[in-house]
Amino acid sequence: MTIRNGLVAIAALMFAFPALAAPPSLRIVSEGPATQRRAVQMIVHSERVGRDFLIQVTAPGTPPILPGQKAPAIYVLDGGYDIAGPTGWLLGGAGTMAPAYVIAISYPPGGPSTRERDLLFGPGSRPDGTVAEGGGGEAFRAFLLEELKPFMEARYPLDSESNVLFGHSLSGIFTANMLADRPEAFSGYLIASPSLWADPGVIDRLKTAAARAPGRKVFVAWGAKEEPYMIEGGQKISTALAGDPSRLTLRTRAFEDEQHISYYPLVMPAAFPFLLPRAAPIRHPSPITLTPSQTQRYFGTYLLSDGRKVTIGEDEDGMLLEVEGAPAANIHAEALDRFYIHGVDARITFDAGQGPPRALTFYVNGVEARAVRK
Repeated sequence: MTIRNGLVAIAALMFAFPALAAPPSLRIVSEGPATQRRAVQMIVHSERVGRDFLIQVTAPGTPPILPGQKAPAIYVLDGGYDIAGPTGWLLGGAGTMAPAYVIAISYPPGGPSTRERDLLFGPGSRPDGTVAEGGGGEAFRAFLLEELKPFMEARYPLDSESNVLFGHSLSGIFTANMLADRPEAFSGYLIASPSLWADPGVIDRLKTAAARAPGRKVFVAWGAKEEPYMIEGGQKISTALAGDPSRLTLRTRAFEDEQHISYYPLVMPAAFPFLLPRAAPIRHPSPITLTPSQTQRYFGTYLLSDGRKVTIGEDEDGMLLEVEGAPAANIHAEALDRFYIHGVDARITFDAGQGPPRALTFYVNGVEARAVRK
């Protein structure tokens, strides 16, 4: 059955690409639909850490479909509280940020949670005087960088030069440590309510991060009604990063009237568009009506540079476009030789002239590819 809604059709392309082999050190234990809508989940076993992790992947509404096209990725710790994936999907589809894959990392249900050990590089003194265990941060970082990222980049069309790490609270201080020690690992960092009490030594190392990996973007946030020591942690990290604006682009925000967790749904719409801006805004043209003789000249099969077929035809809802291996979507004319898919950043332009066009140019999310009539 043909999928006629452009947004649904393009979203379904998330599974149109064959999965490549995973790095040997990362083993898939199980895989299937996720509890989050539009996501898939897998349990993977890490040799670096020696335990399993739950990974949920939400593809963007308009994933890459053109030859060589790739998309950014957002790696979210603490599972994104099960809202990061849907939020990223919505923001990308609404045109407020670049469409990105959201990869949420947490623990399998029913198993032990070693969050404190994984996110801290050593023991830390809690504000109440007790000691946080820590000590597993180095192994968990190796899992992220040496196992999970290569696996995801082999499996999905991800841009290895455009990716974000997002952590909140304990995972916020882990994210700050990643920026301090391995600033080149990600292009953007979202550090939310960092638990600086657990690792105050990160401040001195953050002061040199921009010089070691220039061009990074960092968003630091906290709730204005959090405990004073949490607010101070965010402020000190922001101050440490503010020394070289020519090398590092920093944005800081205290969310008014919000507490430690209440602002979590708000920080993503504020930070994601800053960290992953769109190449161009989504256009919303008005459709025009073409005669049957005008539309039929476009019908036929066109070949992309990777050999996949792009077929232009029709159904009861009008003109139809189908990229080989993916669901079909209706296209609408905005002018003679120019068409678009409603609600997404996807356009088709046919070569002008008399008779059937010899080629078309397909635009998706700011990337274009040419297809020649077969």
